[in-house]
Amino acid sequence: MTFKLLAKVIFKLIRKMLLLFLLLTLLLSNANAAESKFSIIKVYPEDLYPSEITTVQITLKNIGNCSAYHVTAELLVEELENTPLKFIGNAKKSIGRPNVYTVDVGEEVVIQYEFYVEKDAEPTVYYIPLKVMWSDKFWKEELEKSELLYFGVRVVKPKRAEVDILNITTYPAKLKPGEKGLIEVKLKNIGNETIQSLNMRLLVNYPITPLESDLEEFITQIEPGEIVVVNFSIAVDDSATDFTFYEIPLILEYEDKFGSYRKNTTIGVEIRGEPKILIQEIIVEPSELTLGSEGMFMITLINIGTESANDVKIKISGGEELLTGEYQFIGEIAPGDSQTTTFGVNVDSKAKIGEYGLTINISYKDRYGNSYSDSKIYVLQVYPTRSLIPMEYVYVFIVIAVLFIVGYVIVGGIKIGKKKET
Repeated sequence: MTFKLLAKVIFKLIRKMLLLFLLLTLLLSNANAAESKFSIIKVYPEDLYPSEITTVQITLKNIGNCSAYHVTAELLVEELENTPLKFIGNAKKSIGRPNVYTVDVGEEVVIQYEFYVEKDAEPTVYYIPLKVMWSDKFWKEELEKSELLYFGVRVVKPKRAEVDILNITTYPAKLKPGEKGLIEVKLKNIGNETIQSLNMRLLVNYPITPLESDLEEFITQIEPGEIVVVNFSIAVDDSATDFTFYEIPLILEYEDKFGSYRKNTTIGVEIRGEPKILIQEIIVEPSELTLGSEGMFMITLINIGTESANDVKIKISGGEELLTGEYQFIGEIAPGDSQTTTFGVNVDSKAKIGEYGLTINISYKDRYGNSYSDSKIYVLQVYPTRSLIPMEYVYVFIVIAVLFIVGYVIVGGIKIGKKKET
């Protein structure tokens, strides 16, 4: 009886162990089959418009059979480089319930991204890749699972007129104080409705003023895709020396059959004066140079431009035998001001007699760093050294001497003739 009882106990124990083994096997099998899986079930809005920033909401759903942990979604921005869609913000975001960022089975989560559509985008559907990464175990932060999903957005053009400024050109490109100019504005109706009227106003203030007009233009009609050019004539006040860049407000108001619209922008006008240095006067002292003479060679410069001239320099070449120096630094000359600089004169005693062509080179800069230069040739005459007695006196003395000799000969001849008669 003892043996039978023991065998019965052992048999029951083996049966329980087999049941436990089968149960563990089944549990392990179910655990291995558990898996999370994501799908995009909604995108809102699906329509995007050119020249607009839109927040797109993407709804993700866990369609697997277990929860997903540490869920992250990343927009693959590099795939948008050759498209008119420009992504704004952070491409990688954690989604789901915070801390562990969990998405349970069947749960839906929303992720948002902002997109800007370029103004010339062609109407079509663009597919954007979204990479979803997660872990099936909450204690593992390693994102061991991933899936690449795609969602589509459609670029459409609204049913209305729309004015686009293609180009703004100023003639000349840089206006000077006291100068007249022209602003050319090129417009295009990039919408799909006819513009029934367009009013353009250029709101100018000092130092820019209208020229023969009030800077307001009306256009009665612009068809879709049509380009028009509008010109504004302006003048710049001659006292505008302190301005470098001036922004002019431009207001556009237009209508189509659906409504009225307004667009505000600015036009940049660059105003730059220029310095202009001229030689006002040259004085040579003494006025007549001879071998070995000393004196001064004075040059007066004047700025007749509308900007200060900086780093003004003078260099003279060709006067090595006449002047004691060839270079002078003057510095700054304000508009309307003049400056005089002096070179020493010391004519070499062995210098050649005659004319010397001196090349006077003037160089300077404006406050923007632009360089200017000008040159002029000035002729100096070197005369022979004069004697102490003026030549006029010598000539008079010779004439008197000759007359004296002639008179003496004549008087002597008369005396000799009288002696012979006696």
